[in-house]
Amino acid sequence: MSDQQASTRRDRPRGSPPQADARADAARWTGWVTFGGVVMAVLGAFSLIQGVLALVSPDVFVTVDGAVLSIDISVWGWVHGLVGVLVLVTGLALLSGAPEWARGLGIGVTGVSMLVQMAWLPAQPVWSIVLVVLDVVVLYALIVTWNPGVTTS
Repeated sequence: MSDQQASTRRDRPRGSPPQADARADAARWTGWVTFGGVVMAVLGAFSLIQGVLALVSPDVFVTVDGAVLSIDISVWGWVHGLVGVLVLVTGLALLSGAPEWARGLGIGVTGVSMLVQMAWLPAQPVWSIVLVVLDVVVLYALIVTWNPGVTTS
């Protein structure tokens, strides 16, 4: 018997099933899921604001070699708004008890949010990088802590 198995057996009360250890691990990670839900809600609100601002002022003027180009970004405004609403709603669902569907949807929506921010990178590089880093943290919080067969109750 290895030292790790022996310490696991010593830490667990006599007669308790290994499932109890899994529940204790899941309970330890509940804070990460809450953190992920809060960050998702904030990121969703920011993306929604970003989308509304792009819709309010859809023309962007860019100078390239002395020429002025007018670019219409209203489509990006709708994309940011839609992704923002999805991220916000999923983050709020995670905060209301972290059901399995919210966690799975959160992983997918956060991945889409990362792709949208990567495409938006040339327009707002610093802001997009900050949001991509926060999306990676949310993905970490949702993926690493997920054990679908174990409930915390």
